[in-house]
Amino acid sequence: MGTTRLTRKEILTEDPVHHAMIRSIEVVRSRGKIIALAIAGIALVSIGTYLILRFMENRQMSAQRQLGRGMDLYHAQLDAAALDDPYGKGPDPVFRTDEAKYKGASKEFSSVIEKYGSSKAAVIAQYYLGLCQLHLNQKEAAVKSLEAVRNNTRDRTIAYLGKKVLAKHYMGEGNYKGAQEILEGMIKDPQCELPKEDLKLEVARSYLAQGKREDALKTLREARDSATGSSLQPLIVQELDRLGSASAVAQD
Repeated sequence: MGTTRLTRKEILTEDPVHHAMIRSIEVVRSRGKIIALAIAGIALVSIGTYLILRFMENRQMSAQRQLGRGMDLYHAQLDAAALDDPYGKGPDPVFRTDEAKYKGASKEFSSVIEKYGSSKAAVIAQYYLGLCQLHLNQKEAAVKSLEAVRNNTRDRTIAYLGKKVLAKHYMGEGNYKGAQEILEGMIKDPQCELPKEDLKLEVARSYLAQGKREDALKTLREARDSATGSSLQPLIVQELDRLGSASAVAQD
């Protein structure tokens, strides 16, 4: 029986591995430009992402610095001999009057809000702006600022602090029911990190202001029981004793 000899060309033609390699090489050659462009695109995206992150980081640092300046102004000392420039006598700001201090702080906080939109720094600035406006007796503006803070989701702790200040403002304005609703909402909120016994103390005061003495006593007892070991416990007990004594005298 004769032996059939295959040429090199025929052997390569029947080699499936060779075929696969040839096809791969052809694909790489035909798509080489596309792949190169894709790699270049990925590189550009990476560089762009890096630059954006650096920009955001710098922006955040700038926002924090300006927020810090506003807080320094808010907590500044008073001195009748202070200069027009609060930094005229040193690195720590000093003002002649409370009005000048809170106006200066308000300007700084307003600038943070305007520049940095809904960032965390802007939310904190909005809270402090509301406090400044309360000190300046700008009640409507203060309520607007604090309402904006209580509804934000960027910083829940600041939101709860805004609610508490708003409730205190409502109490001072005689809106006891409004204050009660805000405080009770925070007490029921499992995410609220503020001391519940403190909130219950304020709720009891709102009840008492509405003439609901029994509700006030009940709430104070709940606050006392949950305040074991708390620095607020003596104050709660004192208020409970005072209210209980007043109730006994009224019954006699």
